[in-house]
Amino acid sequence: KNRLKALRRRAQRAPQDQRNARFQFHKEELKKYMRKVKTAKNSGWKSFCTIATNPYGAHYKAAFRKAIKPAELIALNNQDPSGNHLKIAQDILEKIFPHPANSNSSTYIPPCTANDCPFTKGEVATVIHHLSKGKAPGPDGIDNIIIQQIFKKFPFLLMELFNTCLKLAKFPDPFKVGNIILFHKHGKSKTEASSYRPISLLPTIGKVLEKLLTQRLSFHLEKNNRLSNLQYGFREGRSTEMAITKLLDTIHKGKASGDHVLVLSIDIKGAFDNIQHSAISSYLDNSKCPANIVNIFKNLLQNRKVILNTCEGPAIRDQKQGCPQGSCSGPALWNLVANEILQENWPINTSIPAFSDDFVLVSHAPTRVQLESQINESIAKFSTWTSKNQLQISAEKTNYLLISKLVRGPTIRWQGERIKRAHAIKYLGIYIDEKMNWNTHLKAQSTRATQLYHNLLKIAGKSWGVPLIHRRTLYKTVTERVLAHGAVAWCLDPTVRIARKLSTIQRPFLLAISGAYRTTSTAALQVILGIPPLHLQLQREARGTPLFRLRLPLSTNISDIDPSEIEEKATGWSTHPSEHLSPTQISLDDGGNINTGLRIYTDGSKTERGVGAAFCVLTDVNITHRWSTRLSLRNTVFQAEILALLKAVEHAVSLPTQQLTILVDNQASINSAANPKSHNSIARKIFKLLHSHPHIRVSWIKAHAGYIGNEEADRLAKEAAETENFPETPLELPKSFIKTFLRHKMLATWQMAWDDGDTGRLIHNIIPKVSLHPINWTRNEVLFFTGHGPFPSFLHRFNLAETSFCSCGEIGTPIHYATVCLLTTSYHMAPPSQQNQPIWFRRVANNSTSRRKIHNLLHFLQRETSLFRPDTN
Repeated sequence: KNRLKALRRRAQRAPQDQRNARFQFHKEELKKYMRKVKTAKNSGWKSFCTIATNPYGAHYKAAFRKAIKPAELIALNNQDPSGNHLKIAQDILEKIFPHPANSNSSTYIPPCTANDCPFTKGEVATVIHHLSKGKAPGPDGIDNIIIQQIFKKFPFLLMELFNTCLKLAKFPDPFKVGNIILFHKHGKSKTEASSYRPISLLPTIGKVLEKLLTQRLSFHLEKNNRLSNLQYGFREGRSTEMAITKLLDTIHKGKASGDHVLVLSIDIKGAFDNIQHSAISSYLDNSKCPANIVNIFKNLLQNRKVILNTCEGPAIRDQKQGCPQGSCSGPALWNLVANEILQENWPINTSIPAFSDDFVLVSHAPTRVQLESQINESIAKFSTWTSKNQLQISAEKTNYLLISKLVRGPTIRWQGERIKRAHAIKYLGIYIDEKMNWNTHLKAQSTRATQLYHNLLKIAGKSWGVPLIHRRTLYKTVTERVLAHGAVAWCLDPTVRIARKLSTIQRPFLLAISGAYRTTSTAALQVILGIPPLHLQLQREARGTPLFRLRLPLSTNISDIDPSEIEEKATGWSTHPSEHLSPTQISLDDGGNINTGLRIYTDGSKTERGVGAAFCVLTDVNITHRWSTRLSLRNTVFQAEILALLKAVEHAVSLPTQQLTILVDNQASINSAANPKSHNSIARKIFKLLHSHPHIRVSWIKAHAGYIGNEEADRLAKEAAETENFPETPLELPKSFIKTFLRHKMLATWQMAWDDGDTGRLIHNIIPKVSLHPINWTRNEVLFFTGHGPFPSFLHRFNLAETSFCSCGEIGTPIHYATVCLLTTSYHMAPPSQQNQPIWFRRVANNSTSRRKIHNLLHFLQRETSLFRPDTN
């Protein structure tokens, strides 16, 4: 670099007749330097990716664009571009956070409901414990780790603060100040305020209080059924799959009746940013929630401020409408406002499922005129609601889909502006087209997959980059998760066309992961990498969704399992959020030293013949009571452990009140029982019993440590599991059993396709049985065993070489170089006979020493390519 500077100076100072020549020389040297810089950058990047030990490290974030930087301040359109940074920031805040045109400050009406109880230590501890450690702090700079340490040292300090706020119904003003970080929306103009997404970094202490209040609000709304069943967003136990399934069921119902079906996708402009505080207050007043909860939420909406920091100081503005993007209560408050329109009386054959602020209006009718009438009547109702709440509809983004053979669609207008008809609409990431064949969605998925593939190539080359296991991990956890979105809608029973399209999408990733030649069979790569065909993988996940989440049966040719037989995931609050067990009731320390008083020992056991659960009661050293039962072989040992604990607690409740201890050798069941929001219904029953009987303690005990009660409970559980005619307790099937069943179904289908396939027969000889585990071959080993590598026989087959012969005069096949070629004697193995070649390949593939020799052989072939190509001149 210094030499280039010197050359440039000499050229500038050279005589006139030498100046052009010297500048030309400097230019050529500069080109050489830039080429060296580029080579060094590429070499450094390749080395950086190759030595990476974490698949999600800095290389992944850079290649997949996960590290997005905040936007820079740029003057907006119609604003003075000569202003300073502070003026530009103030203009941006005014555009993004406008004040309502007419603030309808409703008259304060005190709620007539009783106050909610104070926050408890367990309630506050749970919220603080689940704070993410990677979140950015608010304007005060106090992050989640500091809050957790403060609570650890002074547990009652924050609880007293939050309870004082609840008692006074005051949300402190310093907790309402949000530090705004702007992120530019890709593809949007940088001079438009709507092109930026404002993320509000709120004080952590305020967010903890907001979470406590939000879960209280959600508890009361759900308990009293104040929310519509058509709202699927930001509610426990509900998901995008449910919303999509509801929409598709309505469409199929209309088609089955022979009607014309119309789907109207409604886009609300900045729903969360433009929701009116007066509307939120009004709906809170009508929510029948406790008075102190309502009042503190109304206080939360007052005196909100946003700050945008600049090099010249902070720009500050009052936020008089909307919920900050980053607040904990925003989704719950939006659901409260949106609840009114969802509970509206809609015209016949019309419904409006929603996921948060994504509304979709579905209607069907036998005639175009009737359909038009139903839709326009529904639009009038929706328009009335939006006007009432000062929300605006984006007419250019709102369109409708007509699933019908009608040539002319109905005329739909929204406030005088005509709504356009679309061939496909996007709802919750799923493209639904008018023919319901998912062509549009597959094209969109293909485009997204291509982008992910190019991102993967940035960190995974043929001879450099992240190791194979990391590539496979990124495919399974990133690419496959993106493609699997909404699979229950379009991949429950994939057609041949969909299967082929998904195979086309999957193939580039298989090549990038394995490093194989592009001519290698897709089926062979799938078996080598332990990656099932994509349509089978997505179908497996799509089949699980109806059983687990939708509680719908599959077709009888797949499974005869009824959803009612499957363990249902417990969601929401079954008890008040303030109810937690006393810290003295649960202990994870070894309770083996408890030798006095009444003790109950529990255990669960699973053998090849069955599953058993048992408990026994010890008074001092005498066993005074025994109980055991047998479960189905399809049940898990955790179910046996948790059932034994439930029966032990029920037995303890039936005894005269006295101090007693239940000793369990399974910490997972103890943690589940102590969690008021456990997803296990049996654990929730245990929690209720323990909470209402605080004299019962539960302690962990080390298993098989010679404790009399634990050994007896273990013997009883094993005896029940081994005895076939033992009394059996029916218990729902665990989720793990259904997952295993669906996995075996997928593997059987994959195995059948692998056995009956026409391609990849060389690999089928080596790996006849499919598996979800990779073979862990190196790239060179893949090239050798597939036969698609730097071999003259292969290259000539695809017209990449003039002859299929090796320089030694024989045909250059993989086995030739590994056994008889004169040029590779250092890597030779014993040559097999012609009929024993399949056995030879299997033995070499299963021997690590032989594979290492194959790896070195391929490395030598690739390094000395010209040595093995005969001179054709």
